[in-house]
Amino acid sequence: MELDPEAQRDAEIARSSRRAVLRAVPSAEDPQAVALLDVGQRSIRAFIGRDIAALAGLLERFDVIAGLDIRDTLRALGFDAGRCGVVDLNPPQKSRRLNRAGRTLQITPELLIAGTTRIRRPFGDPEKVARYLSEGDHQRLARRLESDVKALHAFYQYGVLHGAVRLRWGFVDDALATDWALPGDASLHQQLKRAREKDEIVDLVIGAAPGWADPWWRAQRVRVVDISFREVVMTRDEAGLALPILRDEIQAIRLAPEETEQWSWHGRQMWDRWSVIQER
Repeated sequence: MELDPEAQRDAEIARSSRRAVLRAVPSAEDPQAVALLDVGQRSIRAFIGRDIAALAGLLERFDVIAGLDIRDTLRALGFDAGRCGVVDLNPPQKSRRLNRAGRTLQITPELLIAGTTRIRRPFGDPEKVARYLSEGDHQRLARRLESDVKALHAFYQYGVLHGAVRLRWGFVDDALATDWALPGDASLHQQLKRAREKDEIVDLVIGAAPGWADPWWRAQRVRVVDISFREVVMTRDEAGLALPILRDEIQAIRLAPEETEQWSWHGRQMWDRWSVIQER
């Protein structure tokens, strides 16, 4: 699947764009401590107290900055949000009507992030964070911020890949559309379609969000056989055993590195789990 010149240009811009994810506490409007995650460099740095003054200058190097209520945070930091692309990671909608009686589910960032990434507690306890701030416990505060911003990063990456995030609560399992991707970002569908057409081997991370230290350690190496609206059919080994997987369970995808063994499998039991997931 060859790209036209405009699409190639967009893809190159997307690949070269520097992206950051921010997590500010105790609030976006009053950032007393901020974690900065550099997506491309895969690095995290916490800025607490007086160190925050240096943050605005560092943000100038990024083309895209994502976070919750991110414009409020950038304004509080003294950074001109018009100088880059801004992605607000707040829920695309605030509530969901559950029944005709008018029962309503309030959609919080925590609910949506947990449903999308399967990270059960994406953010720290606000009371503990407030205590860390008041007591000057910068070490614990930095660890908490780093954990928070990793969850935001996983959430952002899923929204870029799928063009949607997942609302899961009780009987509810819906996709909420996002517009976080740059024009040249390759969607999950585009990457699966290319893999099928070119008979390429890909690595998939399925279920929970990829780990931070080694995002691909749970990856499954597959060939894509067929693609439907809800499922992807793939082979998991040289014997050609076909297995359907729900598309929205895919957290990450990459072309399998050429230097690695063509069919190396980790956690084969995971496939038994996902082989029946379409029966939910």
